[in-house]
Amino acid sequence: MNILGLVDKVPTQRGFTTIFSHKDGKISQLVYQKNQIMDSITLCAAQLFGGSVLYKAGAMYFEYQNLASEGDDPTPPSFDKSDGIEYFTGLQYSADVDFIRAPILVSPSISETDDGYLLTLYAVTPGEETGFWGKPFDAVNNSAVYGGAVVATPVPDTQSNDIVIARNYPTGAKVLKAPGEQICMVWNIEFLNPESGS
Repeated sequence: MNILGLVDKVPTQRGFTTIFSHKDGKISQLVYQKNQIMDSITLCAAQLFGGSVLYKAGAMYFEYQNLASEGDDPTPPSFDKSDGIEYFTGLQYSADVDFIRAPILVSPSISETDDGYLLTLYAVTPGEETGFWGKPFDAVNNSAVYGGAVVATPVPDTQSNDIVIARNYPTGAKVLKAPGEQICMVWNIEFLNPESGS
């Protein structure tokens, strides 16, 4: 079953991030929570309206922590909507936290709502065994995805130039990497009509 077929089986909500794992078309773990749009989305929007398609959403970050034991809980970071890419770049110095930089899987879907439009983005961990900074991503190390980000990739081969569009760490999120399973993310980002007179 492809990712879009699975998404139809997942309960998603407007403005939410959904993280789930699957194997052979069966969903085994699922968490979701409203996402945080970052200030830098305005830069990307201005660049896109100006004609630069390089600033479109290009990748998702699957942030994970390698836990001492399967029963432990990951420790999500605190963050502000003004934060940039520096946090993720700094994870190269972390002993147990890393992220998978996964490309947006298929063309985003755009649907009309009563008060604007809803952009839906999809990505999946692409069989990676290590994160962007080289830390293992597997069941042996109890790798647990607990959140992440959507980023624009104006320089696709250079992570330090990525621009964070949205971030999210759902409360209690802990999607363990299991043998033979992939972990997927679905991000729903709302674009609301301006209020009358604005």
